[in-house]
Amino acid sequence: MVNDVAIITLDPERWEEYRALRLQALRQDASSFGSSYEENVDHPEDFWRGRLEEAQRKVETVTLFAEVDGRLVGMLGAHRALRLKTRHVATVYGVYVDPAVRGQGVGRQLMQALLDEIGRIPEIEKLELTVNTENPAALALYRRFGFEVAGTFHRSLKVGDRYYNEYLMEKLL
Repeated sequence: MVNDVAIITLDPERWEEYRALRLQALRQDASSFGSSYEENVDHPEDFWRGRLEEAQRKVETVTLFAEVDGRLVGMLGAHRALRLKTRHVATVYGVYVDPAVRGQGVGRQLMQALLDEIGRIPEIEKLELTVNTENPAALALYRRFGFEVAGTFHRSLKVGDRYYNEYLMEKLL
């Protein structure tokens, strides 16, 4: 277990750290994200700041980070739909834990903090996420928190010449 993990929101002034962690995630685990390193590497400062500013407002987006000894080691977010028919659903996205601390409870702490935060929004009744079917650690984490497979998206991601399937998982709150 990693000692002294702090689950935090990130001040927009720390945008460079956020950018570095996100780009690391996209490069390290390309088959786990719908976005790519190439699509994100050239985004300007105001893009990264804007995402953190939006997350601080906690209206549509919640973004949390795990920090150990002042260094970001993990992140995740949830986006809340605001349309009348779907505003009871939030989509979990961008779940990433630095390989140096995987298997040490960081993902569990991030997910629990997200569930606690989402629990403060009474209108949200369901969480959804997608996960690469070949990622057993992520599947185990989500199942631990009560997410269930609701379906499979075949060939939903393509990295190079390889296709990946994803499970749609959901959790009723």
